Amino acid sequence: MAKELLKECIIVSKKFGNDMVLAKNRDRAYKPLIEVVHTFINGCEVVYLHDLTTDWSEGMNEHGIGIVNASLMVGFDEKEKQIISKTGKKSEDGLRIRYALGQSNLKEAVKAVVLHDGGVKGHTFLADPNDLITIEMTSKHKAVIKRQDPSELYVRTNHGLAHPDAGYTEGPDYKSSVVRRASARAAIGQLEDWTKELEALRKNRFSHDNPNNMSRDTEKMKTTSQMQLNLTKRIFTLNYFGDRVEGFKGVRTELPSEYIPKIKIRIKDLAETEFN
Repeated sequence: MAKELLKECIIVSKKFGNDMVLAKNRDRAYKPLIEVVHTFINGCEVVYLHDLTTDWSEGMNEHGIGIVNASLMVGFDEKEKQIISKTGKKSEDGLRIRYALGQSNLKEAVKAVVLHDGGVKGHTFLADPNDLITIEMTSKHKAVIKRQDPSELYVRTNHGLAHPDAGYTEGPDYKSSVVRRASARAAIGQLEDWTKELEALRKNRFSHDNPNNMSRDTEKMKTTSQMQLNLTKRIFTLNYFGDRVEGFKGVRTELPSEYIPKIKIRIKDLAETEFN
């Protein structure tokens, strides 16, 4: 089975003082065309990252509800772009996540993630400023839903925990998933400043092309962007590598001109800032 179309990620949940924060390293084997969308869904102000290549989405809403996800659907993910090219059918999970972001409370958002149109597959962190819910499911595994202690650190990559036979289960890919999870826990565990979190998730322990790095730059897999959601302060942050994406089309705003947004947006091209 071809490996060049894999998508792999790290997702993190941590409370920094009073600030509940979700974060993600997004890895892709293709160059995605991305944008940030600032709009209303079901009457809720939302901001989300939108992958125009696959229709994938993740983000937060005005009520401080945020969603990040890491894949466990390895068999499908390896073929995803080929399937889209041949059939035109894009990510259904992106649409499901956007639907969940249109909910005004965490209970309804959880129901949307688990039940709406088959549910969102993989590891999902769904949180608001006070609570964290972890969900683990695939098309072959029922949802395991847990209310977690939001003051604790949680990290997920691409192997199953509640379902040990989900995602990567052996070989170099499994090793990479385990090592990346351990590295992220070590990098974020003692961190006290939430504004340093994405930088910490870019620090690597191995040579630049080692697949076990948190931020990857190998022939088949590259970290294309990072997202952080401060659910308490309502701040959406996107860092992207301009040389690893097909393009960034900017922020698509669909808010009335007189509307005062509740969510702040911060965007940085890492290729232009850190590495030039």
